[in-house]
Amino acid sequence: MSQHTLMSTQERKMQAAAICREIHATDGTKMDLGRKVSAPKEIMLEELSLASNRGSRLFKMRQKRSEKYTFESIQNEANTQHNVRGTITENLS
Repeated sequence: MSQHTLMSTQERKMQAAAICREIHATDGTKMDLGRKVSAPKEIMLEELSLASNRGSRLFKMRQKRSEKYTFESIQNEANTQHNVRGTITENLS
């Protein structure tokens, strides 16, 4: 027989309440997670430059997309300015 069937309804409710208190920490105790570890920027960039892990591959793909967007934006601005100048010179002629 399982332990669940041997317990009374009141015991099951008390056990469930104890688990909820433990999860939500309503009794005032807090878990000590320790000090946050900080990694130097050079180490993080070195890790991202490696091709061995998934995070670095995703980072490189994101960099390529952002560079492409930046390049396309610069091209679009240049074309827009060129078109505006061409329209102004045509109107003045």
